[in-house]
Amino acid sequence: MKNIKLLLVAALGLATLNSCKDTIDDFDAPAFATFASDAVVVSLPDGAQETKEITIFTANKTGSDRVIDIMVTEDTDADPASYSVPSSITIPANSNEAKFNIDFTSINLDLTTEKKLVLRLTQTSGLNVGEDLVIPMSQSCPDGETKAKLTITFDDWPEEAAWRILDASGAAVMASNDPLAFGAYTDFTGSLDLVNCLPNGTYTFQAFDGYGDGGTAYVLTANGATLIDLSGNYGGNYSAQFTL
Repeated sequence: MKNIKLLLVAALGLATLNSCKDTIDDFDAPAFATFASDAVVVSLPDGAQETKEITIFTANKTGSDRVIDIMVTEDTDADPASYSVPSSITIPANSNEAKFNIDFTSINLDLTTEKKLVLRLTQTSGLNVGEDLVIPMSQSCPDGETKAKLTITFDDWPEEAAWRILDASGAAVMASNDPLAFGAYTDFTGSLDLVNCLPNGTYTFQAFDGYGDGGTAYVLTANGATLIDLSGNYGGNYSAQFTL
């Protein structure tokens, strides 16, 4: 009798496992669509063009094609002429993935300020969607040049500040004013960002203070690296070389 009871328990356990497996196999994933999590960044030289491939995934598969509308949201501040986005995408039957292309053109992009294109999949009564896709857009430098950013933070006497960047020949490629003189920043407050594309090479940064005690701060960066970091009392003039 004991052996019969054990066989009955084992049979009941096997039937329960099979029932659970059938439930999992028959489970229908909810209708959900989202952009792939891969970051998309656009950085183009002036006048250049580029095409980016975007992937969309769904949580389930169906036996027929599905069309999902794509909208450009009101959070987009990039020029509409700088991108071309399809109005919809088709998920093929028996698939949970689809791809589409966006064509980008460097129109009204800026070296200093980043613009953005924000896309959203349209939610319907039978479809939930994921987060918006935010694509940063900016202007980059041509081949052989590097984007250099100079951040100037003024003290209480901005009129005393003057600066310049000289190339290997001694010619000024960036400067507070031309000809160099004090007073270029009279009445300025806070900070100022200046960005320019410079041909790769060796340069000299020079800062001057009209009173002779420094004060105005300068930070020069390129390719994520800090090349110049100047603040405090550096006297009437300061000079340092850097290489791009």
